[in-house]
Amino acid sequence: TMETSDAVRQVEEILNLQDRWFSKDGGVTIQTPALFSRLQKVAGNASSMSSNKRLEVKKQLALDIDCSILHPDDLSDIILEVKFPLNYPSSAPCHVRAVKASNRESEYVACSAAIEAYLQAFTGCECMDMLLDWISDNKSTFLSESSGGGGTLGGSNDHEGKAQCYFLRYNHLLSGPEHKKEKAMIGAAKKSQLQGGLLWGTPGIVVVVPPSTEEDAKEYASDCRTIGKRAEGPNEVWLPQSGLDEAGMGGLAQQKRGGKLQELDTAGLRI
Repeated sequence: TMETSDAVRQVEEILNLQDRWFSKDGGVTIQTPALFSRLQKVAGNASSMSSNKRLEVKKQLALDIDCSILHPDDLSDIILEVKFPLNYPSSAPCHVRAVKASNRESEYVACSAAIEAYLQAFTGCECMDMLLDWISDNKSTFLSESSGGGGTLGGSNDHEGKAQCYFLRYNHLLSGPEHKKEKAMIGAAKKSQLQGGLLWGTPGIVVVVPPSTEEDAKEYASDCRTIGKRAEGPNEVWLPQSGLDEAGMGGLAQQKRGGKLQELDTAGLRI
């Protein structure tokens, strides 16, 4: 079974994926059309249903993404086979296999493993946009062939130009003066001069960036537990330094605000 809220989020993510990345180019192929149609009907009636209501669903929503439409020069022979677990995105990442378009039985094993590892860091979030952004950033090295077959991601130095960051995931973070715990979290971040950003919503995310460290993230998570907000993490993630600066989360920008967490939107997390 699956929760109604997960069904709605899965449908919205696929529709956004089609609209943002592919328009009408047909880059997304739904492999479970009957299930998708059913979940679309559920999403359309979601306002009159409880978000905790469970749906009798046995099959995972599945889709293929044709990377050749996005990157015809670098990724002309790659298909991403995507499956959404029944508890995605609330408590599980999606599953992605990178296979050859010319031979679907042949998998880019190293690429699939790299994708799987990357997505683990975003459990609780819709992650297809972030994945496609990540692939775009690494498209020139995404399929660098290795002697063992398959492909590798990011070349020999995947962390070049990136900053070691950490994120904390909360069940929810709600904005507004009436939400006293979240207000106290902002105060705790400012007091400790924590550097980073905050994404309101369900789930809520706090991204901790340099010069703050993993230890700072752990201490902040401890402070938040005292406030009454328990986080999962901290989990490590490497983000482009240029993206941090553009999102206003670079060290200098943060220091000027005295440690105030920069408010992010979903796009801000895709830096």
